[in-house]
Amino acid sequence: MKVVEDQLAGCRAELANMITSASSQDERIDRLHIKLVEAHVTIKQQEKNQQIFEAENKRLQSVLSEKEAQQLSSTVIEEFKKSYAFKIIIEDHIQEARNHIYDMEVKALEAECTEDVFIRGFMKGVRAVHRKIGAEIEGLTPSQASGDASSDSGGEELKSEF
Repeated sequence: MKVVEDQLAGCRAELANMITSASSQDERIDRLHIKLVEAHVTIKQQEKNQQIFEAENKRLQSVLSEKEAQQLSSTVIEEFKKSYAFKIIIEDHIQEARNHIYDMEVKALEAECTEDVFIRGFMKGVRAVHRKIGAEIEGLTPSQASGDASSDSGGEELKSEF
C-alpha cells in the first residue's frame, strides 16, 4: 500500500507539475495570442497608411506631371516665339489687319465720295433749272440758288437739256 501511496503521491506531483506546466503554457499562449492580435492590428494600420501614402503619391505625381507639362508648354511657346516661322505668322496677321483696315477705309471713302458727287450733281441740276426758269426754289438760300456751278464741280458744268 505504501508503494501505491508513493506512486499516487508521485502521480499527484507529476500531475501538479503538468498542471503548472500547462497553465504556464496557457499563459505563454495567451501572451502570444495577444501579441498576434496586436501585430494584426498594426499590420492593418500599416496597410491603411500604405494606401493613403499611395493615393497621395499618385496625386503628387499628377500635380508634378501637370506642372512639367505647363513648363514644357511655356518653353515650347517661348522657343516658337523666337523662331522665324512665328515672325512670319505675326507679319502675315499684321498685314491682314492692315489690309482689312485699308479696305474698310476705302469703302467708307467711296461711300462718302459717291454721296458728295450725288449732292454736287443734284445742286448743279437745281441751279441749272433755276437759271432756266428764273424762279426761286423753295428750301434754297439765295447764295445756294445763284452759286457758281464751277466752284462745286471742280470746273465741271452740267449741260442743260431743257
